[in-house]
Amino acid sequence: MTTLHALIRHGRVESQDPIPREWEGQHVKIVPLTPDDPIPDLEGRLAVLQALGPTEYEPGERDVAAQAMRELDRLSRDAMHNLVSRQP
Repeated sequence: MTTLHALIRHGRVESQDPIPREWEGQHVKIVPLTPDDPIPDLEGRLAVLQALGPTEYEPGERDVAAQAMRELDRLSRDAMHNLVSRQP
């Protein structure tokens, strides 16, 4: 089975891969990725990041990054709390 990766942006589907010619005119099913879905190029991306060496921060940049991570953590926790509290 052929798999196509795409992003949904502003209500539109943006293909990240070439669309197979045989799909022309076909109805397709789009399902979101889950944490269990493999990301084929993840290992390659991680290797490239590792090859760059340690992260170097400008003055104050580490604090800004830490604050952004705390805010993302808070937003994620709030979202999960909202999902759980909606369950019957």
